[in-house]
Amino acid sequence: MFCTSTPSYNNREPSETEVVPISINDLNTFALDFQESEATFHVYYWGDIKEHFTHSLHKHSFFECCYITSGEGFYIDDSLRYDLHAGDCFLSKPGVWHRIEGTPGVGIGLVYFAFELMEQRSSTEFVSGYHRLLNTNRVLVQAETPSTMADLWRTLMNARHSGTSNPQMLKHIAYSLILSVFQLFLDEDDHRKTAIKPSESILLSQAKLYIRDNLSIRIKFQDLAKHLHTSERQLSRLFKDELNESFSDYYRKVKIQAATSLLKTTGFSLKQIAELTGFYSIHHFTKAYKQATEYNPGQWRKMEQSSACEIPLAKHPPFGSPSR
Repeated sequence: MFCTSTPSYNNREPSETEVVPISINDLNTFALDFQESEATFHVYYWGDIKEHFTHSLHKHSFFECCYITSGEGFYIDDSLRYDLHAGDCFLSKPGVWHRIEGTPGVGIGLVYFAFELMEQRSSTEFVSGYHRLLNTNRVLVQAETPSTMADLWRTLMNARHSGTSNPQMLKHIAYSLILSVFQLFLDEDDHRKTAIKPSESILLSQAKLYIRDNLSIRIKFQDLAKHLHTSERQLSRLFKDELNESFSDYYRKVKIQAATSLLKTTGFSLKQIAELTGFYSIHHFTKAYKQATEYNPGQWRKMEQSSACEIPLAKHPPFGSPSR
């Protein structure tokens, strides 16, 4: 679906005969911007770490794709834990809190890159796929599953020894690696759904992303429809037809899920969490949370903290959170 013509690149253009030693980090010198007739990508960085042990819980405004080269560990993604082994591929989505942990004393090896699609300079097909990628539930593909991505990572890592050191060739391989993200982390059902109603699915994806990224401002349905330049009737039909639930039910569910994640992974007060997830007050937050989970948020947090939890708790809200 994402087969394309030969790409052009906006970085430094070495000569066709130039041969240089290569590591994954070397791609930062000539493989950051990719532009062709259907898709334009910007890569923020390429990286190679031989022994990673731990880092703090954090999030990005872009995608980050990783491949495990050695060792074992685990990956925390939106409060869910995934075991990691050599050969696994995983994807961190924009706005999702995540953390990678290697085995103590041994560490875990990984290579990675961070990227974003430039939507205004890309085709409708790629924009549609990119929006589906933002909402995919598939974040880990284990080594047992054969994948083009794993093959391309190995090709790049072996370039120094295999003689594949021509920068022009390596840029083509790097571009194919970016495209393989779409192939690996979107399933066939996902492709079929948007093939039937691409414009509606894009609109719904935009609505879901707006809700996710703006929970703290307490979104009104009519304001959401106006923001998306569509009618309230059309938007309501999209929620009913594609999600089988109303806007209000979906909005409430997302707020409860976000609050649950903050209760579990941070040390924020209930007042802070209520503000960050768009509730009018602690009372409103507590009432809605108990209706959804049968527990008030304070009770749920105590129950969760009594179980084994390895995620470090943040003490302060993220930068950019609204002040009241």
